[in-house]
Amino acid sequence: MSPAETVGDSSVMEVSYSDGHPHNTTPRDNGMDSTRVTDMQLLVTELRLFREEMRAMSQEIHALRTSLESLTARIDSCDRRIDSCEGRVDALSARVESLETRPQFNDAAPDTALVETVSQLRLELNDRDQELLLNDLEITSVPESSGESAVHLVTTLSKKLGVELTEHDIVDAARVGRAPQLQEGIQGPVGRPRPLVVRLARRAVRDRLLQAARVRRGATTEGTGIPGRTCSFYVNERLTPHNRRLFYKARELKQQRSWRYVWTRDGKIFARQQAGTSSPRHRIRTELDLDRVFGSR
Repeated sequence: MSPAETVGDSSVMEVSYSDGHPHNTTPRDNGMDSTRVTDMQLLVTELRLFREEMRAMSQEIHALRTSLESLTARIDSCDRRIDSCEGRVDALSARVESLETRPQFNDAAPDTALVETVSQLRLELNDRDQELLLNDLEITSVPESSGESAVHLVTTLSKKLGVELTEHDIVDAARVGRAPQLQEGIQGPVGRPRPLVVRLARRAVRDRLLQAARVRRGATTEGTGIPGRTCSFYVNERLTPHNRRLFYKARELKQQRSWRYVWTRDGKIFARQQAGTSSPRHRIRTELDLDRVFGSR
């Protein structure tokens, strides 16, 4: 074979190789590169979005932590003030008892100023205790069953009143009081169901639920899926034991003396004899106020 033929053959082979492969390899490489670039861009975008979400979540957690710290500080401050008042009440009560038990004071009235001071401190303690319940509600007459979820009951009843609550709106919910006895052959507890006490995360939510209960006065458990017979339920502010007894007596006197209104607002008890602004509103804090407002019993 001559050199010319050899050169000619190699030229043919180069043309054949060039015609066969460049069209198949080069476009494939460009497509893969563009796909990789697109994937990288999407990945970078997703990472940026994720970083922004994490930053926003971090800010929310920081704000929540600040709110919790502020709330904890307020509760600690209230606890310290209550402890201080309780110490003063105990000291003054012991002093009053010692004065009353002394022989030379048996026939004499106790120190009026001291007694008034003790009564005033007791009122202040009651007011402090009531302030701690400003986010609380009491739901009564709700049928009780074993294994029930108090949080589910609250969200269901609030929905019945037209207020949507989530579990984040509820700090705590539970039945209070002595558990009723179960009787054989009867489904559910025997006797009156225990009140359902609810602590809400915000006072505005509590006020909205109270307002809805006033608008839909007489709402029943019908259609809520709560076990037991259908009955009316009632939503009220949660009161301290002292205020609860006082409110009960005020309502009794309202019926006896034919007054029109006795109500509570933010844990305070009020009474009004007639409708309209011409009839004054009376604040009731002690049993002496009952005599002053409704007359001697």
